[in-house]
Amino acid sequence: LAFLTSTESPMALAWHYEYLGPDSASLRYRMKSGLAWSDGRPITAHDVVWTYRAAMDTTAASPRLQDVEPLDSVVAENDSTVVFHFERRYPEMLFASGLPVAPRHQFEGTAPAALRTHPAVADPARLVVSGAFRIGARTPNQEIVLVPNPRFSTPPRLERVVIRVVPDPTTRLVELETGRADLTRPVPFDQIPPLRQRAPNLRFEGIDDRYWEYVAYNPRTVPAFRDPEVRRALGMAVDVPGIIRALQLDAHATPAAGPYPPIFRDLADPQRLRPLPHDPAGARRILEEKGWRDADGDSIRERDGRPLRFTLLTNAGNQRRADVSQILQRQWRAVGAEVRLRQVEFNTFQQAQIEQSYEALLGSWAVALSPDVAPLFAAGSPLNIVSYASEEAARHLEQARAEPTAAAAAAHWRALAETVARDQPYTWLYFYDVVVGISDRLRGVRVDTYGAYQNLWEWWIPRDRQGPSAANAR
Repeated sequence: LAFLTSTESPMALAWHYEYLGPDSASLRYRMKSGLAWSDGRPITAHDVVWTYRAAMDTTAASPRLQDVEPLDSVVAENDSTVVFHFERRYPEMLFASGLPVAPRHQFEGTAPAALRTHPAVADPARLVVSGAFRIGARTPNQEIVLVPNPRFSTPPRLERVVIRVVPDPTTRLVELETGRADLTRPVPFDQIPPLRQRAPNLRFEGIDDRYWEYVAYNPRTVPAFRDPEVRRALGMAVDVPGIIRALQLDAHATPAAGPYPPIFRDLADPQRLRPLPHDPAGARRILEEKGWRDADGDSIRERDGRPLRFTLLTNAGNQRRADVSQILQRQWRAVGAEVRLRQVEFNTFQQAQIEQSYEALLGSWAVALSPDVAPLFAAGSPLNIVSYASEEAARHLEQARAEPTAAAAAAHWRALAETVARDQPYTWLYFYDVVVGISDRLRGVRVDTYGAYQNLWEWWIPRDRQGPSAANAR
């Protein structure tokens, strides 16, 4: 990985930080001088304070509320110095103080609960920004045109970036292969070998182990899912290594045992936390012991007259998930569970996740770079889509957050992962890479654990490859 210091990255708003107080429970940031928003107004510590006060206001319903929960207050000492006061020393203080900063002067005066309907949110071309590009034009569900922010400290090398929404994966690949797009993600794993043969001008780079595919079980809609042993049995029925082989994911996926992928070298302990074994006989034995038996001979188990039957929801337009769904359906049928498959449009899929209006769901989560998994597993979190609640897990979470350093917290994060994995609110399938396809005319793109767009201002296209439409990256 290429780590950039605050002086090397033009995206950094601060040049120095220090811990304060006898217990080091506060962080002081000294901000860079001369920074300005895209409308010319200076970026100050007061913007940071406003951003955090809004995020900490529960009426704003921010998805980052869990991230700021350990904070007590955020105070501007002057225009260029801001201090984060935590309730106590917290191992993830740097992450918790790293939210994107919003321009106070654009949003001040709007109630936190009304921020989602602010005119600048409804029309992003009016947004004031601090990054390398601002939104020049937007056609909902079709494209966004980014143009350089004239106030950014390092002028971007591209005159514009056109981000087009192309829902169909086949069409996206055709656009990339024919040169009408310079970058696309994700590239389906099974399409990489034929694309290498047909289009040697393309290169493929991976964002490694930053996502995990899962089956989520909703105990609110399926009473059988309230029993962790039933969830465990369903997980044991699944042949994850077989799925990886069948779908040719070998080079891009690793069986998962819990929330931490191999990039967390001090937390992903393969000796203590291993993927569930593929054990259909063991799954059937567990279901029998829990009272799920096939009393009427139709090969579907029942208990108290209720069949072990549920619907598996996933999003349309993802061939990998469609294939995995069919494999899961067959493997669950082999242990006596009848599963109906349903695919819906992606926005409907996401809504069902958050509203918990599904029965079982095949989806994926991005892996955060902080080990704090409270957003997914803390009771009451909006991203806790499986209604997971465990006193033991909550205790490990509290202990991890109470430690003064990340090294001291590691043992508690590992214990938390083991507790959650034991309870199996998800069937963890595999950690997988996101493969980015890039045309050889697009230069300067850095792809690694931090993503594909981390240095957009450095992207460029040789003048002799720009063509009549000038410099575009799609």
